[in-house]
Amino acid sequence: MISMTLDHPSAKSRFLLLVRHAFKYYLVGGTGILVNLGILYALTEFAGLWYLLSAGIAIYVSVTSNFALNKKWTFKDYASTQRTLIMYAKFLGISLVGAGIQLGFIYLFVEVMALYYILSAFISIVIAGSVGFILNRRWSFGIKL
Repeated sequence: MISMTLDHPSAKSRFLLLVRHAFKYYLVGGTGILVNLGILYALTEFAGLWYLLSAGIAIYVSVTSNFALNKKWTFKDYASTQRTLIMYAKFLGISLVGAGIQLGFIYLFVEVMALYYILSAFISIVIAGSVGFILNRRWSFGIKL
């Protein structure tokens, strides 16, 4: 029986790939946070939309920009073998689950805990984004490692 520790080359290389993907994914996610919060603020403060409607629009725009960046940079070696529309549909499906989590937490933090909506959105993005990495890496971009 072969031990699957980090001393085993294939396990070590898989672990390093996971770390590299995680780093890039969360760096892309950081840009998505800026896009998300910027749109949320602009639509709420300047366009006068309800913060949850603004959050929904901001989520969609940031999800789309995150998909494009992840496809071209984070998972570029794996994304080239799949159809973009299919990958985007999978990414969007997973992101809709994350959006539900995010919107639920934003509402909870604002309405129940009386936190500022931008702070609530930031905390909610971190919570929902953690689930998205593993699901998107495996399902949207097809990485089985």
